[in-house]
Amino acid sequence: MTTNDENISSNNLNSNLFSGKFGIEIEEHRVQTDTLSLSQHPHPASLGKRKTHPYFQTDFSESQEEVVTAVQSSSAAALQHLHELQFMLTQSLKGNEFIWPLSMPPYLREADIIFLKTHFERPWYQKYRDVLFLRYGPFQHIMTGIHVNFSPEDSVIKNYANQHALTDYVTAKNKLFFQIAQQIAGYRWLLTYLFGAAPVNENSSANLPNNYRKHQPVRSWRASNFGFTNQPHIDVNYTDFNTHIKQLTNHITNGDLYDKSEFYGPVRLRASGSPNDLRINGADYLEFRMFDINPFTVDGISQDALSFLHLLIIDAIINPENWEPEKLRIAKNKNHLVALQPAGSELSAELKSQAYQLLSRLTIIAEAAPEKLKLDFISALNNVNTALKQPNLTISGQLVSEIKDESLMAFGRKQGIALRNQRQSENSNDIFERIPKQIRQSYIQAHQLGFNTTIYQNNQLKISDKSHTWLLSQSQDLTQLMTNQD
Repeated sequence: MTTNDENISSNNLNSNLFSGKFGIEIEEHRVQTDTLSLSQHPHPASLGKRKTHPYFQTDFSESQEEVVTAVQSSSAAALQHLHELQFMLTQSLKGNEFIWPLSMPPYLREADIIFLKTHFERPWYQKYRDVLFLRYGPFQHIMTGIHVNFSPEDSVIKNYANQHALTDYVTAKNKLFFQIAQQIAGYRWLLTYLFGAAPVNENSSANLPNNYRKHQPVRSWRASNFGFTNQPHIDVNYTDFNTHIKQLTNHITNGDLYDKSEFYGPVRLRASGSPNDLRINGADYLEFRMFDINPFTVDGISQDALSFLHLLIIDAIINPENWEPEKLRIAKNKNHLVALQPAGSELSAELKSQAYQLLSRLTIIAEAAPEKLKLDFISALNNVNTALKQPNLTISGQLVSEIKDESLMAFGRKQGIALRNQRQSENSNDIFERIPKQIRQSYIQAHQLGFNTTIYQNNQLKISDKSHTWLLSQSQDLTQLMTNQD
């Protein structure tokens, strides 16, 4: 049996193995302080056109903001960009709005549900939304969470191809991506234990058991089979890549799924077009969909969570396990059971043993990491070790003391307003410190208006959309620039 050190050195990559492209997407609701329900204010006009905006979009409800970072060279850079975007979003809120800091939505009265059904301002998405409303009702798709996107370096894919005697790059890429997806799905239960943060459901739902309140607080309703998941008859598993694509295709052809975006597995292989197009052209990146919003961090996810996921990805590349169908089925069931265990409770002795075995592998990886990543990796592992020993320090464990009268409504309001005030009180010069002063204002305005941005080493700012590209050495009013161009 080879060791981690041998696996790392046999890849003949080391630094490239630890590199990759990262992105973060967070869904989160605007909520009104006066009603403590989903905001009925429109999406902020200052944030440009939602249909084409690369950073600020909306989802199932008009209140459901979707904040999307640009592709970054590290998870830390992605988190920094998310922080910048969260600041911009907060600055655009109405005076009686704040961002709800929990994945489970606030309590909706009947009038709120009617408003949710009848107010939707994205006609290009309307047909799909109608299908989702019919299939899942009003509550599932207003659960919110975080998606972390990742793709490895080309050299890692090519090395994988060489190791497995694969001459076709696309085949190697799809196999490696699926290998990662499979292993992360297999260990989802550990991520749910550590980062599950949806212990209370404020709204009754057809998806939930009749006596669901007796089970609360759980670790995460959202991560369980009662949460953000497909209907029970949908079977798209992680047995192997070709089976996965065939299952997706069959469910779409049969009308069980509207398209591949209706697959709600914990990991998705992302690319444009149909599942068959993905098979032919290759996946662009992996989307990890299992993170609840962390209400104790200013941006909804911590660097520890991102670094731990990054370690799991590297482990999946160099230490792939043999995930037979039965092992995957058991892993999926483990996740459901862990999600529904009491918030702040211990893992079973069996699962804790498996977690420690995994951590021993991850520790070796962390010690071999480049210095710029090592501190974050070690911090993440130290905190995971602590959380395994003290489950009250997991996110769900910390939320237990915040539950009042079987509800987190008061906490959601208090914490949401506190986070809004914290963001609004930050000095923009500190938030955008990495951006050269002479282009900083145009950088911010470009994000608000929906331009793609690139900063060159000579401190020039490139902004672009589908029609135009500008190169700026000094900030200027981009609305005036656009007017002159037209």
